[in-house]
Amino acid sequence: MVVVVTIILIVTAAAVINMVPSLKTSKSNSAMELVMGELRRAHERAIDERRIYRVTFVAPQTIQLDVGQVGNVATTITGSSPTFVQAQSPLLLPTGIQFIVVPGIPTSAAATPDGLGSGANAIDFDIENGGAGIQVYFQPDGRALDGANRLNDGVVYMAEPTNLYSSRAISLLGSTGRVKGWFLTSTGGVNGWNQ
Repeated sequence: MVVVVTIILIVTAAAVINMVPSLKTSKSNSAMELVMGELRRAHERAIDERRIYRVTFVAPQTIQLDVGQVGNVATTITGSSPTFVQAQSPLLLPTGIQFIVVPGIPTSAAATPDGLGSGANAIDFDIENGGAGIQVYFQPDGRALDGANRLNDGVVYMAEPTNLYSSRAISLLGSTGRVKGWFLTSTGGVNGWNQ
């Protein structure tokens, strides 16, 4: 009986040890899917409802979605200054995951997701105008703009603060509102972003 119990404990311990990396990966993947889903949802709702949707990222883990209104009329930033109303309760990234740039991610322009930014800021929208923007305004025509009505390309990075390979990134192209997810991997000792 003691031998059987010992074997069961050894097998259980081995299974738990093998599951820990998978659990960490699933938490990072869940955070990436949450951010991509929010950006895509705001993009689709802006087009469907003919309104402006604003997505605001607040470090370390909050995403806020607001809808722009002037009375009951759909509006664009160009036409008038909309009042933004909270569209839903703020969302939080999974526990332990933050909007953060972990040292070791690629930082050259050619190596960042979609070649956007430098990897210096965890929330880095409005790259063409200096970067470090935290808001995206999705328009009824599908574009993503900044608060000054300019195309808003950018990247948001997230990870567990102490785990480089938990790093994920989401890139956004302002001209189309396209959102793409990225995973940090290491090939031959060189870190790089892959889809």
